[in-house]
Amino acid sequence: MPDLHHRNRRIVVCSLLLSLLFWSGIHAQLPAPDPDHAFSGLVSVPDPSWDRLGHQLYAGWASKDIPYARTAVPQVRIQSDTVVYGWKGERVGMEAVLYSRESTEPLTLRVRGDQSIAPHASARFVNYVLTDSFRGCGKHPSGYPPYEVNDMIDVEASQVVGAKTTHPVWVSVEIPREARAGKHSLRIEVVDPQGAVVQTLRLHVGVVDRLLPDPSAYQFQLNFWMQPYAVSRYEGVKNWSPAHFEALRPYMKMLARAGQKVATAILFYEPWGEQSNDKFEPMVQTILREDSTWTFDYTIFDRWITFLDSCGIKKQINCFSMVPWDMTFRYVDAKTGQYAYLKTTTGRADYRRLWTAFLKDFATHLREKGWFEKTCIAMDERGLSAMNDAYRISQEAVPGIKMALAGNYHASLVDKLYDYCVAYGQRFTPEDLALRRSRGWVTTTYTACPDSMPNVCSNNMPSECAYLPIYCIANGFNGFLRWAWMNWTDDPMHDTRFRMFTPGDTYMVYPGGRSSIRFERIIEGVEAVEKCRILRAEYASSHQTEALRRLDAAIQLFQSGKLANDKTSAQLVNYLQRVLNGLPDDTGLSLFKPVGEASK
Repeated sequence: MPDLHHRNRRIVVCSLLLSLLFWSGIHAQLPAPDPDHAFSGLVSVPDPSWDRLGHQLYAGWASKDIPYARTAVPQVRIQSDTVVYGWKGERVGMEAVLYSRESTEPLTLRVRGDQSIAPHASARFVNYVLTDSFRGCGKHPSGYPPYEVNDMIDVEASQVVGAKTTHPVWVSVEIPREARAGKHSLRIEVVDPQGAVVQTLRLHVGVVDRLLPDPSAYQFQLNFWMQPYAVSRYEGVKNWSPAHFEALRPYMKMLARAGQKVATAILFYEPWGEQSNDKFEPMVQTILREDSTWTFDYTIFDRWITFLDSCGIKKQINCFSMVPWDMTFRYVDAKTGQYAYLKTTTGRADYRRLWTAFLKDFATHLREKGWFEKTCIAMDERGLSAMNDAYRISQEAVPGIKMALAGNYHASLVDKLYDYCVAYGQRFTPEDLALRRSRGWVTTTYTACPDSMPNVCSNNMPSECAYLPIYCIANGFNGFLRWAWMNWTDDPMHDTRFRMFTPGDTYMVYPGGRSSIRFERIIEGVEAVEKCRILRAEYASSHQTEALRRLDAAIQLFQSGKLANDKTSAQLVNYLQRVLNGLPDDTGLSLFKPVGEASK
């Protein structure tokens, strides 16, 4: 997707430090950091502040909206007590920092307190990975100094806080659906090897008396394209072996928990050319018989889709691609038993023969499996002429088979494509949206390498990840797509840079089932969207006009998709969270009012 994503639009460049102006709306009056120190880790220079500290381990709650340099003293006032608000069934996240002038022994983290909540909470160390300031498409240029950013949420129980270093901690609470509304108190304890508690952070979980549905019932369509071959390569297991499926399961469960609705299936070898670190092998074996007819083996495809169903990803199957980037289709020649390649165009007779045979056979197989109605033949960033050819051939071969495209807006495709995802900044008309909504079709948007900000890369502000799903509903989209979720680099645990694109563009989670702050913030945004949907319906049906107006006005602030000095992603997300959680504007947020709301 990224390097063929062409569009003309103004990129609004806003300093990353702008997010320092606003603290998380679900935090209770945390002290604001010093913006001059937020990115002091970009350049490795000694920080004299360390020598002014005492000899103990320091701990404090911090904003999750900004990164913290490993080698700089975090500019936070020591705050050991805070509050987070959330609905029943919601996952809420908080960030804290540990830092020390001297190296510590190996430390562990544990959660204690209210037993109705504590078993559903976790505290994990956040590790640093390399990124740099390049943002763009194509080959990654040289000359961008690398720096570290805290992103990877580790699963290792014990870690050392090194001398003169900062070590962030991510605290996650899965609020039980049966939780009692009101305040629940927890302790995050930092424990040394002898079992002594060396620091304690207090967290009060304010449970709002509202219920989120199970992620499987979310109506927002999250679609991260999957790369199973990165997992087999990294883990050193054979493709589609039992060990491969076992290694894949934690990641697919993570996606399902986030609300993922779509399976990514590969019909022919490598639909995307050279942009991935690991080649996409086909999940369907295509064979040209000696009599020049085609036959197809769906064994791997069936195992993959059945596996994803078992992980909770079962709404839709997007199959790539009828129009690959280099228009080459690999198959097995039965005469030789070797791979052969058909290089063609969408207008040629050999292309029509191959795809007519495949689509007829595939449709029969899908109907036998009960999967036909949820399957789309999917394309990525293909031109209008090729899309028209593919659509015509597919409908002649199998009338009614669904199609999907992630790419540019074309008015002539609006009433043809079941799943239509347009590039960030592009819009459907109100009439388009009404038509597609009436048919129950999927209408989404995506970010890619041309999008400097907001985006979800390792050099973007974390709050931008939460911003994007809300931007979607503000513009009538019912979902969000990203081309890469786990296209790992050669050293994904340490370096998010790839030979192409913005660092972190190719993956959001790490090996070993490790989540990231970026991915957790995506979940926050998806949950906010579901909360908006629930409240909008309730307010409309109960004629709560003022409450609906205030909520709609807060959502409208995301509509432009542009961030500025007085409108950062953190500001917008945190303001909306307070509206969704029914909190008063008494923590400084009253300075930021949505359109149409009078200042007090």
